[in-house]
Amino acid sequence: MHLDGQFKDLETYVLVQRYNQDSSITYELTSDELYKLMAAVGEMEPIIDALNVLSNASVEQRARDIGCSPEDFSEWDDDDIVAVADLVEAASIPWDPCNG
Repeated sequence: MHLDGQFKDLETYVLVQRYNQDSSITYELTSDELYKLMAAVGEMEPIIDALNVLSNASVEQRARDIGCSPEDFSEWDDDDIVAVADLVEAASIPWDPCNG
């Protein structure tokens, strides 16, 4: 397998490929993996937020760090905060193009 010249190792290459396919993987990664990914792709919002989640940052801090409002972490139909567990569960369900 030929790796793109920007990647130092296979793990980084795989992380970047997975991230490019679905950025929600960041919530499943360790802090070491997140820092490796950030070194490869830059300070992207999903990576920064996942690091904040691992650090138990408040919703307000998470919002400040990625430049959004705390309300952006709320579900559309109520005021409940979206839990990381919900994001991880949703990310684990394969997308079926036939069922939208």
